[in-house]
Amino acid sequence: EEVLRRFLRERQLLARLEHPNIARLLDGGRAPDGRPFIVMELVEGEPITQWCAARESTVEERLRLVVTCCEAVEVAHRNLIVHRDLKPSNILVSADGQVKLLDFGIAKLLGEDGEETLLTRAGVHVLTPAYAAPEQILGGAVTTATDVYALGVVLYELLTGTMPHDRRATTAAELSAKVSRETV
Repeated sequence: EEVLRRFLRERQLLARLEHPNIARLLDGGRAPDGRPFIVMELVEGEPITQWCAARESTVEERLRLVVTCCEAVEVAHRNLIVHRDLKPSNILVSADGQVKLLDFGIAKLLGEDGEETLLTRAGVHVLTPAYAAPEQILGGAVTTATDVYALGVVLYELLTGTMPHDRRATTAAELSAKVSRETV
């Protein structure tokens, strides 16, 4: 039930987005057996970090790619959509250098007044710890700043080859404790 609800939400959110650097929703519906489906633009590319490493991209080239990604994220934000899972594997770069943002599977829609609408079950954290903003991990309000934080982590990784924080943890409590220390 939860997976179906997220799937349908992703389809609704993607239908709102049109930008050359966001993977396009081409179609959606239900199969004869009742299962929902979406048809997305085929994106042939590599995660942004791998693409840059393989080509030994300059700092200027890396920055240009991130700026392009920021422009795509800005379109989502103007449509009141927070991606919530920006990371290299969701930012693909094609052979010719075209950036494509994908996977809005855990995106959140912000209400007109800036408040979040409830799209995921309270208390359930679906995220990628290495790229998640502290408020995501600690259960705070998710805003457009959440995506800005993740873009900063991606940029940091692209420029240094390392992550800004060690977020390896075996439990949610251990991860929360590490993040709490990061923000002090």
